[in-house]
Amino acid sequence: MKHTIVLVALLSSVAAPEPQPPAVDPLDGLVQRYLWPASDADRRAAEASLRADGSLVSLSRERFHDLEEAMRRGRAGYPPAPARVNDRFPVVELIVDVPAGPPVPVLVQLPSRYDPRAEWPLMFAMHGGPPATVAQARTGAERMLRVWADTAEDAGWIVAAPALTPSVVAGTRTEQRLPYELFHPEQARAVIAALRARYRINPDRIVSTGISLGSNYSIAFATSHADWLSAIVPVSTEGDSRELLLRNLRNVPVYVLEGSQDRNIRAITGPRALRDILTSFNYDLTYREFGDRAHEGFQEHYPDVLRWLEARPRQVYPREVLRVPNAAITPAGRRVHWVEADTRQAFVHARVTGASRIDIDARWARSLRVYVHDRLVDLDRPIEIWVNGARVFADRVNRSGVTALQGARVRGDERLIDAAEITLDVPAAPAAIAIAERAFNELTPKHPEGTLSFWEMFATRALEERLPALGVEGIEDALPAGITAAAEQVGVRVRHVDPAGALSAAALKPGDLLIAVGGEPFFRGRGGLTGLHQWLIRELRTEPAPYALVLWRAGRRVETTVQLKLSGW
Repeated sequence: MKHTIVLVALLSSVAAPEPQPPAVDPLDGLVQRYLWPASDADRRAAEASLRADGSLVSLSRERFHDLEEAMRRGRAGYPPAPARVNDRFPVVELIVDVPAGPPVPVLVQLPSRYDPRAEWPLMFAMHGGPPATVAQARTGAERMLRVWADTAEDAGWIVAAPALTPSVVAGTRTEQRLPYELFHPEQARAVIAALRARYRINPDRIVSTGISLGSNYSIAFATSHADWLSAIVPVSTEGDSRELLLRNLRNVPVYVLEGSQDRNIRAITGPRALRDILTSFNYDLTYREFGDRAHEGFQEHYPDVLRWLEARPRQVYPREVLRVPNAAITPAGRRVHWVEADTRQAFVHARVTGASRIDIDARWARSLRVYVHDRLVDLDRPIEIWVNGARVFADRVNRSGVTALQGARVRGDERLIDAAEITLDVPAAPAAIAIAERAFNELTPKHPEGTLSFWEMFATRALEERLPALGVEGIEDALPAGITAAAEQVGVRVRHVDPAGALSAAALKPGDLLIAVGGEPFFRGRGGLTGLHQWLIRELRTEPAPYALVLWRAGRRVETTVQLKLSGW
């Protein structure tokens, strides 16, 4: 009997099926090949798969969740961690090519427990300046790495300090002239993309900090691209007193460290104005001012800063977003979180007001794109979108894997995931215009603006030196009947054209009605050619770019193109 029992057990053991590996979801492979292709062939194959797979156009909630999880897992196959020296990783220097600028050296310090199998927060730390030389820029980056290294090591953060080579001073410096180029948002974005390609960084925990000029860049990046960063930490900053600019920090927490004895800024009134304005908006702000400190770092307080930041991941889907146009040198991106305007001048205030409803106030825009997700509204139900008091959309939308993947690749952001995209025209009826005007007028500044900070004053003057003369004079004029126009849209009636001007290549003639430049229309009361001049200062680079001109001549629409760029120093 005993032998029989043993035999049965043995037979059962032999007959037991082999454990099977878990099934691999084909979405995982598609996501990897599409968002992080290993080669051009990989990319082309992924694009063909995306076009061919009709099932991705309309996904159930559960299947879209599977896609999101595959995207959120991030890129597979990060490089292994480098060898430690005395239990610490050595500083690594990356050289990053950036758009329209010189290469940017970036110094990187990993925490000793870094492991590419987990995600890590990033402190993007910018030095002061502008630097006089490339060597000085690198020294500034070394200093930023040094002041953050111990605190970041204890808290488990990666520190990356770029040497701000795009901002090296060019030409003669005087009390009234400090010629330097900006470190533009797209350049900072290129640096962060290079860091994310090499290290496993949590895109929902990227913080921008800086001392002096670096702190001002942090404010500029957060006010122009509020959905990029989880928070900013300006240190020894010049601050800002422009309410319309600071409105754009609605969903970006701010931690300021300042010394009241600082003599390297115009006055302590600058950071205090920033404090008072953000406090009046009830935004997420911590402001610490020290009466015995000057223009310096506050290294001993950085542990408190990192503890504060731990509770503040990026707000990916805030239920209320603001895009407020302003005159700052760094222009606001057209997209903010889940709403995108078709013009640079647009004012947008969007709110989720119910389980299936979105309300938007919009001005100086012809159309909007709304990117919806189940974290905003219930996509299993019809949704309504109201713009300026008019219902402009009421229907069901499909969760689209194509929309999600294409948007993530364009932005380089696999966490800000769009389930569906809806394009809407902004109503032009008088009642809608009145609502838009009232919404924007409610933002009328209550605090007087202070003197422009040193960094922006000098940078603006330097850019104005390099801006080509447009060579066109004209006045605002109504659009003729027959032209489909947005609310408050006008044209510019050309009165004079200078043959030596930058727009002379477009063959403009006196009497032409200029309707749009570079896709940007003119709106009533927005400055006409002066407004065009202001946004070209902020947008042109040293490399030429084509700008399409649309005009009305002798009763017909005419389109032409001109190349525009900044001059050299």
